[in-house]
Amino acid sequence: MCFTMPKPSAKGPVKTQPHPHRRLTFNVRDTETISSLKRALHLGLFLTPTVIHLHDNEIPGGTRDIYLSATIQRSLRKLFTDLCRGELTLSRERLQGFLEVEQGEPLEKISTALTEEAYRFEQFLEVWWLRFGLDIEKPASIVDKDLSKPISNYFIDSSHNTYLPGGQWSGKATVETYKRVLLQGCRCVEIDVWDNSTSSSAKSIAGSATAIPRSERSLKLTTNTLHTAAAQVKAVVDDKIEQTRQFLGVEKHHSRSPGCSKFNASDPSLNRDNGIGAGLTDTDESATPEQSSRGWKPVLPADEPIVMHGWTFNQPIGFRQVCKAIREVAFVTTHLPIIISLEVHALADQQERMVQIMKEEWAGLLIEEPHEACPNDRMPRLEDLLDKILVKVKKASSPAANPMVMTSLSPNSVVVDDDATSSMSEDERVPKRPTPKVPICENLSRLAVYTHSEHFVNFESFTAKSPSHIFSINEKKILDLWESRRDELFTHNQNFFMRAYPKASRVNSSNPDPSQFWRKGVQMVAMNWQKWDEGMMLNKAMFSGEHGWVLKPPGYLSDDEQPTSSACSTYRTFDLIITVLAGQDIALPEDMKSHAFRPLVKCEIHIEKAEERSGSPGEEGNNRLRPVDWKKQTGCGRTDHPEFHPADRELRFQGVHRVEESLSFVRFRVEHEQSRFMPLREPSAGWACIRLDRLATGHRLIPLLDYDGNETKGVLLVRVLKNYR
Repeated sequence: MCFTMPKPSAKGPVKTQPHPHRRLTFNVRDTETISSLKRALHLGLFLTPTVIHLHDNEIPGGTRDIYLSATIQRSLRKLFTDLCRGELTLSRERLQGFLEVEQGEPLEKISTALTEEAYRFEQFLEVWWLRFGLDIEKPASIVDKDLSKPISNYFIDSSHNTYLPGGQWSGKATVETYKRVLLQGCRCVEIDVWDNSTSSSAKSIAGSATAIPRSERSLKLTTNTLHTAAAQVKAVVDDKIEQTRQFLGVEKHHSRSPGCSKFNASDPSLNRDNGIGAGLTDTDESATPEQSSRGWKPVLPADEPIVMHGWTFNQPIGFRQVCKAIREVAFVTTHLPIIISLEVHALADQQERMVQIMKEEWAGLLIEEPHEACPNDRMPRLEDLLDKILVKVKKASSPAANPMVMTSLSPNSVVVDDDATSSMSEDERVPKRPTPKVPICENLSRLAVYTHSEHFVNFESFTAKSPSHIFSINEKKILDLWESRRDELFTHNQNFFMRAYPKASRVNSSNPDPSQFWRKGVQMVAMNWQKWDEGMMLNKAMFSGEHGWVLKPPGYLSDDEQPTSSACSTYRTFDLIITVLAGQDIALPEDMKSHAFRPLVKCEIHIEKAEERSGSPGEEGNNRLRPVDWKKQTGCGRTDHPEFHPADRELRFQGVHRVEESLSFVRFRVEHEQSRFMPLREPSAGWACIRLDRLATGHRLIPLLDYDGNETKGVLLVRVLKNYR
């Protein structure tokens, strides 16, 4: 895989240049041109990236264009000069040694690629760039992916509150978020299903409310109708605000936040095929201005369940629209299966409609019966479930089952129904009484063939031994269990599914550090994909190029002999040295001018912390790492094409203990050097995160992302040295 630079913008920071790029051609015969190029590179005249033509016979036209800034070109030419050791050309033997030892390339590939006895700089760059590449991340090949293990032996890219594009409290659920996360590799999405206010069950409850004693009426009405009432109240409030604006002649300002945007059904620019309104009116031909006036609410299919965030002002979408959206993109990028995590708040008749809708919309994809080669008394292999959709839902309970389960933090006690409340924080659960469990109908229960939800009681219970069970547990409770019963927790997760979801206090959609749960064997860590914070950066690095399923490392698998976390034999001690050489096209924060930009690079390693480890707190004594050892930063460079000074560009992490490469990460952040007197509100200019086992050594280019998870033109040139012992 070759890293090819995108074509930069025509607007460069150097205003005096008559053209946006200088066109440079290697392998030309004009010696004066080569001499001029060398002088220009030495003097650093080309601040904007210049185009370089590399001869590539494997593509149409035979030429590949790349764009490199003067700072990066200077670093590469200095590297070439050092390798030549005083000679004018680089010998084949020295180039082979560089590629094998420094870059970590396989000898077989090197022997095939090197056909010359000596290489000029232009030839050196061509063979290095085109045959091997400078990518910082080793590629993950789906062709070589091991699909032979039971599905509980994999980590799964998972989403929490998938239907929300923005804030937790207001806004609109949308089907577009399902499409987006699935196309980006997510393989476990969440659907929070409620009764439609027009359904017969909801009407029956509302109509009989007066016959219910006042003490019971509040709970019953709240459970089944508060979500639609909240959306209606918000619509009325929005309408009153709009009427006041019109009366006062105040222009309406639209928020750019997707979680705070207001749907206007009368706006002709919004239609079923565009934007956030796509999922709201799929079954309705039009939305009239009258519908968008006082008391407006989304038009949803009658007698079909809806999807929304309970107890909030978020407006709903239809369950069928969600299923259609999932079907549309489910297997566009990969054939690996999807798990649908259902949180069911709907009553029996709406559950039957859910079953009907899923069978209609996912016909041919939905797992309805055990695989013929795998009965439901054991987990199927991943390769048995290609292009399939699995449903995760509770099993139907007997009528005699207790409808209320009290919360307890004790690992030996029964806890509240986690699946019924995992999409909502405690602050959002308006009734401060135990949440009543909604009985699951038999037909819906049957769809949970290999993935059925169970309440966690303890690790000795009968349900904890069922092959298809999944425990969904709050992140805080998992950490509590790790403190008190770590070996039982780890052993359980070697063989059975566990899902972690964000704790109650994360009302701003922030995410936990998922790596601490992966190191405990938790297969599904549900993330808020609408919030690109540190947790999502680690999640992206974990599943980059993996199609949503990552095989657990040795010691974590169901067939491993080691029974406990402390017995895992894959831990190593390593040294990591990263030298940040130069950058190119770094995004400028807050409309800053290039000449005022002072970028620095912060680097952090995410490894197993001391408190996560087995044994007593003082087990490792003086070898325990302090938090400061995990974070380093460079000095600052200049402009958006920086070069970093040799005195403060080296980042050393030495003697790092107990590292599991496939569950550890290195994260980079580029920021503007802050002034104490004029701090920026947002100094960040880009980031990157790489799993340690995928981190390539040698001279590499790091592509930078923005804080919405999108690629930018920015790159860093670094040198990476790794040593394990």
